[in-house]
Amino acid sequence: SLGAEQVILAHAILTDTPGVEKMLRAQAEPELARQKKILETAGFTVSMEIVAGHPPQALLDLAEKHDVSAIVIGTHGRGLFESMTLVGSPLGNVSAKLLQKTSRPVLLVRNAKATENETLIPCKLFTRILFPLDFSDASEVALAYLETLVRAVHCPVTLLHVQEEQPRPMFAARRDALSQQKINQARLNRLKLWLEQTGASEVKTELVPGGSAGEIIVNTARDQGCSLILMGTQGKGITRELLLGSVAHQVARRAEQPVLFIPMLP
Repeated sequence: SLGAEQVILAHAILTDTPGVEKMLRAQAEPELARQKKILETAGFTVSMEIVAGHPPQALLDLAEKHDVSAIVIGTHGRGLFESMTLVGSPLGNVSAKLLQKTSRPVLLVRNAKATENETLIPCKLFTRILFPLDFSDASEVALAYLETLVRAVHCPVTLLHVQEEQPRPMFAARRDALSQQKINQARLNRLKLWLEQTGASEVKTELVPGGSAGEIIVNTARDQGCSLILMGTQGKGITRELLLGSVAHQVARRAEQPVLFIPMLP
């Protein structure tokens, strides 16, 4: 319904030793074939790619080769970015390194684990979308993706802006902060009206006057029962943001919901 037609099921093997690579390919193919059948039944054209080499780079090269419109990847439990010392090493998490380097949208889905008495519930992405924005160019790029989703599935949306705190609680600073808060609320209201006209079934606005933006995003997504966080990132991937412990990094590491990261256009 969103225009996706083709899926490439990709699996990377961390070896180029001929005998070992052949064995690992043989082990991976039945599972890929099973997933391929599921997606074909859903109406997609599906191909399988098994590549050898360092997994993050091999998958990035594959994404470039096929000029994909998005990368969908899972994370394991709460391990993403758990140790920043591993992110730059050969042992670093594949999801983390993809986020660091890619200039393509990445849908990050945290893997759930079923207990003995549970079955996994299909991921429903569009129950409510949380769209954090700071009115930057990165937010404008991400907004184009939000518009596409709203037009296609008429989903409810929560718009969230975290107001930057003033460094000093001086009278002039407080006055300027209140003035900026009114301006930003007006921006949110205009965007709310536009999304409603575009087809959103409901639009909420949240303006939070200061605090940790990453923490507020994660908590808002949880408290409002959001099914997806859609947000822009600066530059190519979020490499610089990872080093600075930025908002995107915090959300990637802590959010319970899937997160669709939209990088700035290269």
